This record gives sequence, structure tokens and C-alpha cells, in this order.
Amino acid sequence: MKRGGCVLLKVNTNSGDPAPYSTSPVGVAWFAQHYVSRGVRVVVGDRSFWGDRDTRGNLERNGIAPAARRAGAEVVAFETGDTDWIELDPRLVPSWSPPVRLPRLAFEADQLINLACAKTHFITGVTLGLKNMLGLVCADDRKREGNLRTHDPARIHQQIAEIHRALPVAFTVIDGFDALVTGGPTPASGDPPTIVRTGVVLASRDAHAVEAEGRALLARWR
Repeated sequence: MKRGGCVLLKVNTNSGDPAPYSTSPVGVAWFAQHYVSRGVRVVVGDRSFWGDRDTRGNLERNGIAPAARRAGAEVVAFETGDTDWIELDPRLVPSWSPPVRLPRLAFEADQLINLACAKTHFITGVTLGLKNMLGLVCADDRKREGNLRTHDPARIHQQIAEIHRALPVAFTVIDGFDALVTGGPTPASGDPPTIVRTGVVLASRDAHAVEAEGRALLARWR
């Protein structure tokens, strides 16, 4: 990264619950400080579950926003009316009901880095790096009938793959130092949660390889 460039750190703020339900503020601060110290603009952003309209509050409650600001980063919530969107060609996302919009910043930043946590999900099995990118989809598009309003288990994995394929993700980090190995993605998901300190953080330019390792990590400690 050259001085004056821009990095978007896409975190997991599905809710305001602390890590490992959300991305660890420790990891956010480490990455932000790394780039800020080199003269790079850092933006930390996400949008919570489509039915939750308080992404900014969630970023405060789970500690991500304070950690990012202390490190010198900007914090954004990709809300419908406040974001400059790019609409994807429907041919790129055939499993979705169009339109499907993603933040322009995700394409125009010099680097898009995926800072995911390691947790289970009662519908998809896990939320790791690939599913984390769904948080960039405009909430109005996510909640549209046929998309994520009902989390159709027959379509959601293809929907995840199509969004990830459309995004220029440069690097994926799955912070499993503390991992939610049962009961995810939130404390209200139903099953009793189990949090394990594995001490493991996974990182790679290969999003699929690191996803496979993340699944193996959760399975090992379940």
C-alpha cells in the first residue's frame, strides 16, 4: 500500500454483541494501526442484519467503533440512504432477486480486507469469511423476498458465493482466537453458546482455503 491509499476493513457487526459474536476490536485496532502508521486512509465498515436498523449503535456496543477511532480509522455504517451504491449486473448474481447493490467504496478502495470472526450459524452452519461479505449488500436488497428474508437453505450458499465472487477481496482474516463453536450467530439464536479460546487466527489471500481451515477449526472444538 502506498501512502495516501485507502483500505476498507470489512468487519462482522451482525449485532452489537461482543467478540466472537462480532469481529474482535483487538484485531480491528491492530490492522488499522498498521495502515494508518504508513499514511494510509483506513475505513472500518459494515451493516448489521437487515432487520436491525442500529448498525452504528452495534459498532459502539461491540467495541469495534471505539477501537477503530483510537487507531485513527474512520467508521461507516453502510445504510441505504447514506451510501453510494453500485448495482451488480443481474447475470453475476443469478440466485438473487435484483437489484443487488454493494458500496462503491468496496470497489474503489485500494484494498478490501475481510476481517471475519469464527462462529456457527443455525442456518448455514458457520459464519466465517465468505458469509461475512453479505454485510456489504444493501439491507433493502437483502430483505427482498427471494433473497435473505427467509435464509432459504437451498439458495443461500450459492448467494454467498455469488456476492464473494463479485467483490475484489484482497485478503481474508478469520479471527478464531476466541471462537463460537455452538450457538451462533447471536446469543438469541437458540442453542446454548460455547466459546472456546483456540488461540488461532487464520489469514490468506485464498478465501476458499482459509474458509476450509475455519470450518475445520470449529469442527475440532465443537
